[in-house]
Amino acid sequence: MSGTNREWRREWKEGLFKGKQEGLLEGIELGLELKYSFAGLELMNIVRAINTIDKLEEFKNLIKKADSIDELKDFLGRIV
Repeated sequence: MSGTNREWRREWKEGLFKGKQEGLLEGIELGLELKYSFAGLELMNIVRAINTIDKLEEFKNLIKKADSIDELKDFLGRIV
């Protein structure tokens, strides 16, 4: 495989990751705003520090199940 091909493949994978990451962040932001209003949005600076898709998805799912914003803060405190 040529260097150009490898470079293209790497950039393609990075693009897929960034797109997935941005989509998750937008969904998380909407979920936080709808469920917790401004207090939820205040968590977004911490959420943006999450650097894996798996952890973002885990956090997104937690928003649906959490009974309080403190549960979300505890999760973020453990992973960030």
